[in-house]
Amino acid sequence: MKKIKRIKDIQQEKMRLRIQQLEQEKALRNQWNGLKEELRPGTLLRNKVAEFTKTKPEEGHLISGLISYGAYYLTRRYTGMASSKIESTVQQGVDLLTEKLKTIFSKKK
Repeated sequence: MKKIKRIKDIQQEKMRLRIQQLEQEKALRNQWNGLKEELRPGTLLRNKVAEFTKTKPEEGHLISGLISYGAYYLTRRYTGMASSKIESTVQQGVDLLTEKLKTIFSKKK
């Protein structure tokens, strides 16, 4: 630290430190407000919906995001149920076909 020789230098340094303090307080206040905004339930929900739908949160409303996520969930669920139904139906058809083939081949002997 350099040696201060005049009162004017002390006042200038004091003013510089006060300005620096105000700038740091402003930056801290902005960071705090940003953190509060990020931790609000609506913002958290919007970010989670955006994460599930693979879109940016700014691209749409929260409601449209929820609707698209709901449609995605229902589609996945019904597709899974339909595929299991189709699989069981095909399995029954194959079982009936094998039984018929067994009866046909057993009669020929």
